[in-house]
Amino acid sequence: MVVVASAKDSSSPFGKKLAANDKKTRDKAVKALGKWVSKKKDFTHLELMKMWKGLFYCVWMSDKPIVQQQLSETLSSLIIRVPREGVMDFIATFWETMCAEWHGIDRLRLDKFYFLLRRFLSYSFRMLKENEWELETIEEFSNVMINGPLNATSTKVPDGIRFHLIEIYLEELEKIVDVAHSGEVPTAHILQPMFHILGHTINGKVFKMVAEEVFESILKKTAAGEGDDSDFEEDANLTVFDKTEDDDEDEDDENISDEEMAEDDSDDDEEAKAQAEMEMEMDDEIADQDSTTFDYDLIGIKERLSKVSADEETVEQNRRKVLVLYKAYQDFCPLEEDDSEEGEGEGEESEEDEE
Repeated sequence: MVVVASAKDSSSPFGKKLAANDKKTRDKAVKALGKWVSKKKDFTHLELMKMWKGLFYCVWMSDKPIVQQQLSETLSSLIIRVPREGVMDFIATFWETMCAEWHGIDRLRLDKFYFLLRRFLSYSFRMLKENEWELETIEEFSNVMINGPLNATSTKVPDGIRFHLIEIYLEELEKIVDVAHSGEVPTAHILQPMFHILGHTINGKVFKMVAEEVFESILKKTAAGEGDDSDFEEDANLTVFDKTEDDDEDEDDENISDEEMAEDDSDDDEEAKAQAEMEMEMDDEIADQDSTTFDYDLIGIKERLSKVSADEETVEQNRRKVLVLYKAYQDFCPLEEDDSEEGEGEGEESEEDEE
C-alpha cells in the first residue's frame, strides 16, 4: 500500500494513471505513453525515471498471468518505437529503475517481473537487429548493460537481475537472429558485457555462471551441431568449473510456502491455458530453426578471451580461469591448422613458379 502510494505522488504526467487501481485507466495511460515516446527525441533523465517509476507500478498492479505478459510485451516493445536518439537512455533508465525497486518485490510478484526482464532484453536485441547490427549501436548498448544490470562490481545491481540476465542472454539472442544468417552477426561484440564480468567480478558464483551459461554453452551447442557433442566434455577439459558445495546454499530461499502457492492465481486452468498459448506464440520466432546450428563467432570470442586474460585490470583470481576458457576455444577452432595449410599451399606454388 505504501509503495503504490509513493508511485502516485510522482509528478510525471503519466504516473498516477499508470499506477491506478482501475485496469482501463492503466491501459489508456500505456497507450498514450506509447504515442508520446514514439515522437519525443529529447528525453531528460528525470522524465524517463518518472515514466519508468509509473510503469513499474503499472506492472505491479496488473493481475492474471495473461494480462501481465501482454503488458510486459507492450512495454518492452516501446524500445523499437523510441527514436534512435533516445533509445539508449530509455533502456538505461529501465534497468536503473528495476535495480532500484527490485528488493521491494514480494515473492508472488517476482515471476511477472522476471518475464518483463526477459521481454525487455529480447526487444533490445530486436533494436540492434533493426539497426542492422551496427557496431557503434552494439557498443552503446553494451556500455548501457555494463554500466547497468551487468556491471561486474556494483552493489546496486541485485543478484537476481544479474543472474537472470546471464541465464537468458544467449537464449533471447538466438530467438531474434535468423540462424541461417547468424554467422553475419558480430556475436563477439554483443557478448562484451560477459567479457566485462569475466575480467572484473570478484564473485565466484557470478564468474562460474557466465563461464558455464554463456561461453561453455556456446561450445557445447556448436559441438552438438557438428555431431561432436559426446567428445566435448573431455576435449574442453573445463575442470575449473566443476560443481561446488556452495552452489545450493541459497536453495531454501527459492522455495515458496504452500500457503503462498495456494494464493497464486496461476493455478486457474483457463489462465494457465491462455498463458501457454501466449508463450507458444512468442516462441514461434525460433520454431523453424531447430535443424540449423547457430553460428557464433568462435574466433572473435577466442581473441577477446585472450585480451581479457592479458588485461592488467583483470582480477588476478580470474586470470587462470579465463585462460582455461581461452584454451577450450583454441582447441575447438585452432587457427594454426588453417595457417599451416595456407603456408604449405603458398610453398607449393612458389616451387612451381621456380620450375
